[in-house]
Amino acid sequence: MKKERYTTKTGKQQWRPVISKRNAYRVMDESQGFCLACGEYGQPAEPDAQQYTCESCGQPKVYGMIVLLFMNLVVIKERS
Repeated sequence: MKKERYTTKTGKQQWRPVISKRNAYRVMDESQGFCLACGEYGQPAEPDAQQYTCESCGQPKVYGMIVLLFMNLVVIKERS
């Protein structure tokens, strides 16, 4: 999975996942989270997870893909 940096409303730099349309449903069904702080994908998390602690960076920034989709933080491209 690819990722890209973005700037939050408060000016912080974070990561968001970039997925292809073809893989969108598969990624949404997996029980893996994405860390907004370091961009690490594959954290054990339910699709509706919020603020889980990241195993890589230790920040409480791991979210399930469904939550990220509702937060408008998933970039879905024709091809990624």
